[in-house]
Amino acid sequence: MTVAGRASLFDLGEVDRLLTTTRSVRRRLDVERPVPAEVVREALELAVQAPTAQNLQHWRWIVITEEKVRLGVAEQFRQARWLDRYRGTRSRRGRREAENRRLQDSADSVVELIAKVPVLVVPCMVGRPPDIGRIDAEWTGRGYRFDPDDIRSRSRMGAMMASNFYGSIYPAIWSFQLALRSRGLGSTITCMNLMFPGPFAELLGIPEVVTPICVLPVAYTVGTDFRPAPRVPAGERTFWNRWGTEEAP
Repeated sequence: MTVAGRASLFDLGEVDRLLTTTRSVRRRLDVERPVPAEVVREALELAVQAPTAQNLQHWRWIVITEEKVRLGVAEQFRQARWLDRYRGTRSRRGRREAENRRLQDSADSVVELIAKVPVLVVPCMVGRPPDIGRIDAEWTGRGYRFDPDDIRSRSRMGAMMASNFYGSIYPAIWSFQLALRSRGLGSTITCMNLMFPGPFAELLGIPEVVTPICVLPVAYTVGTDFRPAPRVPAGERTFWNRWGTEEAP
């Protein structure tokens, strides 16, 4: 029974286990075991059932299985990782040394994964990411005189358009990861390739009007005994009806 006292349409125990144990998997990917193309297709078919703004379905997916292409992506990741390590040593000075080392080692392991995993999946979006500042400047530059009774003078379009853009692909990416997990595979979202958008697009033949969002290394996992991650309880990060109000009605 659910909290509301109604029978569930699904096995909540299994659904909750899937949702709480779909981890970002890096160290427990079996890079030696082949991944059948049909398994990737099944996961993608489930992924595209995710919500998308105005049902435009502007997502595109590049599945990389050729070693030459994969190694090309890996080389770009190595270059990006070098830059990221330099940036990280400056931006993470306030972190504890052990935590910083763990984060650095985890990022290094991703670079090695890219070169070895049997499959890479690159989710893309048709279109370019909205420039929030430019859009807002153009919108407010249309000559609307500020009038508290005129909704146009108080509105901004940039944040909404950016939310629509990325919000139309990340639910599908998460659904893809859930579908992989339910089939004994794992993945992790990586974005270091975006440091070199031009060379990355050229390597994969991505048109200028298409935006690669991330890279997902995909492989079967070594074991399936994943556990929920340590997280701050949702109640400590939840407000009711208004920011700062923590008590539920």
